Amino acid sequence: MTITVHSLRFFIFPAVGSLLGFITNFIAIKLLFHPRKKILGIQGLLPKRQSEIASRAGSIVNDHLVNSEEIRMRIDKEKLLAAIDRFLEKDGGKVLGIPIASLSFMRGTLKQIIVSLLIDKDGYFSRRIIESVIDEGMVSGIVEQKINSFDTDLLERLVKKASGPEINFIILTGAILGFLIGMAEAFLAI
Repeated sequence: MTITVHSLRFFIFPAVGSLLGFITNFIAIKLLFHPRKKILGIQGLLPKRQSEIASRAGSIVNDHLVNSEEIRMRIDKEKLLAAIDRFLEKDGGKVLGIPIASLSFMRGTLKQIIVSLLIDKDGYFSRRIIESVIDEGMVSGIVEQKINSFDTDLLERLVKKASGPEINFIILTGAILGFLIGMAEAFLAI
């Protein structure tokens, strides 16, 4: 059986399409991170926009993931009560230098006062106190500062770690789509 030039296109077109799709997606993924420094006016997306990405990530975390209200709702009341007990037992049972360990009624009263100041009527940490300690920009500021402090190598590793196998899947999908387009071209060339 001889293979004709006409039938070779069913092998060549898909192979070339697959290779081109693979290379195109591979380059696109690489351009997210490289070049680190501007070369001929081209710089990778993450190195070029690191501070903008950091700012947006901080806003997203603060607006949708972790903010003072979320922290307030997550503070465990039982752990808070245990912490108050530890506080009252600290320094030999003295609070502000005044011994209260021997006066159990005073200790209980003091605990009730502290609890009423820290816990609201719904059983959550007081909104007034949490908002005076954690302002709305604190969480976003921490995220922004952390991302801006990362060198681009670490940022690349973190993005790749977070995305897992999806980046490789994108590259493979380029090869598969290229193969399918190559097959379509081979059939259309009849």
